[in-house]
Amino acid sequence: MSFQASPFMSLSYMHMSKIIRTLNYLEELLLGLTLLGLAIFVFIQVVLRYGFHFAFSWAQELGRYLTIFLTFLGASLGVKYGTHFSMEAMIKYLPSRTSHLVQAVANLLCGVFFILIIYFALVQIQKLHRYGARTATLHMPMYIPYIPIPVFSITIAIRFFHAAYSHTRQALGHEPGEC
Repeated sequence: MSFQASPFMSLSYMHMSKIIRTLNYLEELLLGLTLLGLAIFVFIQVVLRYGFHFAFSWAQELGRYLTIFLTFLGASLGVKYGTHFSMEAMIKYLPSRTSHLVQAVANLLCGVFFILIIYFALVQIQKLHRYGARTATLHMPMYIPYIPIPVFSITIAIRFFHAAYSHTRQALGHEPGEC
């Protein structure tokens, strides 16, 4: 007896797929707009500093926090596109099934690592909120620049777990092709 997916399951998968595509689009759009904004902001700051001997005191701090934001957002997209460093030399010479199992374990461990990052980032945010620390020049609560760390670590972990799941399915022969 073979398993047949119900129309409800197909419909729910289609909705989930559409939601994921929309989130991917928004994530890429946010990265592009933030990177463009940061580049324009730094350009204006350089022109003001060297052309007019004027600089905003808060510009360097804002640039630093935007860079942290971009780093974690970009890391999530790096996992999505598989652009992070990996030990490909070893995996290329393994049999296909073993290669997928090794990649599944590696992705699973990376996902667990980012779960730990989420936990410790939330602990740090709670401490900063409790102590009422503020940034030096922007005078905003210090926990705000830390928020992108757990937020984008969630997306990174989800992407690693999804890659582990895909590699596991391929190792077991349930899915043909690449992840």
